[in-house]
Amino acid sequence: MTTQIAELADLTAYEAELAKPGVVVLDFYSTQCPPCKVIAPHYEKLAAKASNAKFRFFKINGLVEPGTTVQKAAQVVWWPTLVVYENGKETWRERVPNPPTLEAIKNLDDVLNRLSGLGQNE
Repeated sequence: MTTQIAELADLTAYEAELAKPGVVVLDFYSTQCPPCKVIAPHYEKLAAKASNAKFRFFKINGLVEPGTTVQKAAQVVWWPTLVVYENGKETWRERVPNPPTLEAIKNLDDVLNRLSGLGQNE
């Protein structure tokens, strides 16, 4: 099962999401990027598996505006790049190599599993 992941519309939406409490997971990609197409279904599966109020998943197409502006603000220079923000602060980032491997997806899954355990005793 996959889930629909929203595109962040522009820099204002990106900044608004980072200002909210919780965890934001971003996939910076391009429609012209073969490795992006390889990892996309795996990213969607992670989003479906981890979908709850704590995690918010988004995609940003860095090839076209407004995605290029958001990509520049996030200092992303490679597609695909996966980034995790906790309460507005970047805590994890990994670039998927070309040719692509699923190492970054596995590492993202590990990060999300770790974060899922946070706050359970509050």
